[in-house]
Amino acid sequence: MKKMKITIRKDGTQKIEVLGAVGDECVTFTQEMERRLGKQEGERELKPEYEAAEGEVVRDYEAGS
Repeated sequence: MKKMKITIRKDGTQKIEVLGAVGDECVTFTQEMERRLGKQEGERELKPEYEAAEGEVVRDYEAGS
């Protein structure tokens, strides 16, 4: 299931992150919200899931200290 996580910082800037989507569906999923928020500042950052094929699972692992 796709979910959208929206972070609004104290300075008014926003960040939209999509969880549970692969490929271009993340961009399509956020289009309406981006339109409503107005002019985009900064660059779009694509997660590794954007390059994943449908059905492929991408996991990030952090090494412990």
